[in-house]
Amino acid sequence: MAQLNINLSKIEYNARVLQQMLTRKHIHLTPVLKSVASDQRVIERLNKVGLTHFADSRLNHLTPLRDTDNTFTLLRPSRASEYKALVETCKMSIQTELSVIRELNEIAASLGKKHQIMLMVDWKDGREGILTYDLTHFVKEILPLRHINLVGIAFNFMCFNSIAPTEDDVAMMTQVVDAVESDTGHHFRVISGGNSSMLPLLMYSDLERINELRIGETLFRGIDTTTNVGIASLYQDCITLEAEILEIQPRIYLETGDKYLQAIVDIGQLDTMVNELKPIAHQIEILGATSDQLMLDLKGQDFYQVGDTIHFSLGYSALSLCMFQDHLERNYEEDKGIEAVNRNFSVNACSGVWR
Repeated sequence: MAQLNINLSKIEYNARVLQQMLTRKHIHLTPVLKSVASDQRVIERLNKVGLTHFADSRLNHLTPLRDTDNTFTLLRPSRASEYKALVETCKMSIQTELSVIRELNEIAASLGKKHQIMLMVDWKDGREGILTYDLTHFVKEILPLRHINLVGIAFNFMCFNSIAPTEDDVAMMTQVVDAVESDTGHHFRVISGGNSSMLPLLMYSDLERINELRIGETLFRGIDTTTNVGIASLYQDCITLEAEILEIQPRIYLETGDKYLQAIVDIGQLDTMVNELKPIAHQIEILGATSDQLMLDLKGQDFYQVGDTIHFSLGYSALSLCMFQDHLERNYEEDKGIEAVNRNFSVNACSGVWR
């Protein structure tokens, strides 16, 4: 049966490296858990690093964690039927609609709570958010709401439009924040400057007012999301997919008549994004997939047998879809060598990141 291999030691190490990087610049790291479906074992491991506030885009991932010692930000606007559960479960949410914020205020009042929000600004990603010239109006409308605490402004990059942030973006974002604070007299405690795509800029530029980054993909995949290239100081194989060979048979390429040896493994289009799978340490080729099976060209290597397993690395969508599948077993691993490094982790351990 196909399974996910989740190396908790490597996840912890990546978290420690990233936390050190951001702490040096006085920026808070908020791990984004949507690609791992807010896996509780992963959260517990991140707690060892001192991380206790997390973000996800799906409320159903967070409601089972309501009674833990962690706090959560909901990244995506929720449905009206979820507003009460949102206030009960999440310390904070990112919002873009005044009508929704007013409803959350009423619900928070009925529960005797005060709900924190950040306003998402549509900068250059084009997915969601308030237009900059509406920000002052929004802030003035929100401030009188007694059960809403407007703590900050959030920006986003490279989720819909693949345009990386620049130094000019940072400077203009600061201008917007300063102008809105001046116009409203309200100080924003949190300026959430974006996601993993902001990390390369962090290494050579001052991020000015930004004091939080929401990091998910780089944490779990160890890559620079602006280039999709692995970062030398981070692990890229924190989570891998292992599939079992169900059949090995000779086949013929219909176009050329060439013979080849084909294996079928127990993963398919219903389980993951198959075009984001890449065999690890196997000189084989993925031919394609159907709903439940993945076909491989073994390149004439006849030592494979039915029952052997093939390991695959996972792109972001492939990882997320796999983690959403309840039928895929999760095998949690630890590495003694990496555990020793984690125990003795110091500032020097992350020098040279992003070389």
